[in-house]
Amino acid sequence: MNGPSTPALTADLEAFLTHLRVERRLAERTLAMYREALLRLQAFAEAPKVELRRAQPHHVRGWVAQLRLKGLAPRSIAIALAAWRGLYKHWGRERLVTHNPVDGIRPPKAPKPLPKALGVDDAVALAQQMPRTENPALAARDHAIVELLYSSGLRISELVGLDAQASPGAKGWVD
Repeated sequence: MNGPSTPALTADLEAFLTHLRVERRLAERTLAMYREALLRLQAFAEAPKVELRRAQPHHVRGWVAQLRLKGLAPRSIAIALAAWRGLYKHWGRERLVTHNPVDGIRPPKAPKPLPKALGVDDAVALAQQMPRTENPALAARDHAIVELLYSSGLRISELVGLDAQASPGAKGWVD
């Protein structure tokens, strides 16, 4: 599995991967991702000469920050943390460590995409489905509401929160 340019894992980390492959029967792709995460953990610990079995939560937080600085996506960092957490959990069962320094450390949150806007045709179809009123003032109000929602991207809760006129306490108003 290790190529000529791939650094080798320590015996402890290789034993953990063997445990995952033999006893837990993890998929090859999962094992490859865990190997990569363990290689990173090993490299992080070598720089400040931190013995992995003596790592503390502040070390792990720093290593997660370094992953983020290297441009890893939140999902990739979450996978690395899962591998590290599993390693320390395994070592805890083997009585090789007294605590898991990865417990309670969360990966950065992934940005959530904005909802997709309605297309023009969909917006027109939606506006045509609105119940019609005989009162021209109410019809104009309803038309203005639909136009404002569609054109500005306001949520309904934001529209309802608008004030009808400007005042010192108004958070937003319709002009």
